[in-house]
Amino acid sequence: MLSICNDHGRKIVDITRELALMLDALTEGQEKKARTHYDQMLKMIEEADKLKSTLLREVASVGSLLISREDFLRLIFQVSEIADDAEAVAFRLDGIMTKKWKIDKKQMKAVASLMGLVLEEMTKIRDTVMSLNLNPEKALELSKSVEAVERKIDLEHRNLDLEILSSKGPIQSILIMRDIVQHLERIADAGVDVVDLVRVIAVIA
Repeated sequence: MLSICNDHGRKIVDITRELALMLDALTEGQEKKARTHYDQMLKMIEEADKLKSTLLREVASVGSLLISREDFLRLIFQVSEIADDAEAVAFRLDGIMTKKWKIDKKQMKAVASLMGLVLEEMTKIRDTVMSLNLNPEKALELSKSVEAVERKIDLEHRNLDLEILSSKGPIQSILIMRDIVQHLERIADAGVDVVDLVRVIAVIA
């Protein structure tokens, strides 16, 4: 079960990496490249959904024999929420390209920078989940680094949100950029919830 959790965690990192690459491409005005990353990301989300289904079957088969059953279930759904928010961001970026909306380049670069921190957090979460299988104490130690990155994300999110609100661009651009940034913040918050569950499972283990 932990092995499948590790695969699920790796897939989430791959999804967020594709989102980061999509953002970078869009920032550079390379729409074709951005859409390629979007298509790749959608395939990875399908694979993550299959892993989620496999995990749920594993948990169900173990039943009450697994002491941390409910914690594993929460972990599975929390990780899946990260993929859902990542897909929501990618969908909005695709909408920007389709509708040819003009987005402030400086803001887009700032969003790409925020996404870079989110990817860093997801990578640390993957390492934390993987360590559960080998060294639960190491998992507890690694979880602290996730919170440190999340604090950076929180600060950058607040500053960027104010910058977007005070900008003088088209209202639809302001609204969609705020929505994108809020989804990235939700991904970061979900990451902290994941490591909280990892702590619980590590203590039980």
